[in-house]
Amino acid sequence: MTQAVLNVVHKNESTALALIDSRASDHCFIDKASFITITYMHQPNMGLAASRESTFSIAGEGKAKIETNVNGITRAITFNDALYTPELRSNLISVSRLVGKGAKVHFDEHEAQVKSIDGTTIMMAR
Repeated sequence: MTQAVLNVVHKNESTALALIDSRASDHCFIDKASFITITYMHQPNMGLAASRESTFSIAGEGKAKIETNVNGITRAITFNDALYTPELRSNLISVSRLVGKGAKVHFDEHEAQVKSIDGTTIMMAR
C-alpha cells in the first residue's frame, strides 16, 4: 500500500489528515463540513478497511471539497461521489478514482504528486 500525507489548507475546524491512498477504492471524508452536498443514508452501509479485518460505516455520499496549496497556489479540488465516513481516522483520496478521471499520480521516495489532465500539479503529499 502506498500512502502520502496531503498538504491541505484547513478552513474549518477540522485538522484531519488527508492521505493519497493507492488502496482506497473511494474518496472518503470524515468531516461533514468538507461536503458541498451530501445525501445521508437511512441505514449506514459498511465499508471494508484496508486491513480487511475491520469495517467502518458509510453514513452518506456527496460532493466534497478541499483546498490544497502547491508552490504557494491554493486550489479548490472537488470530489464527486465522495463517501462520508466519520469513523475513519483520516480522509482518503483514492488514487484509482483520480486516475479514472484522467489525473496522473506519481509516487517517489519522498513525495506524491497529482497532476490534472493538462499537466498542472494540483496536489502534493509527503
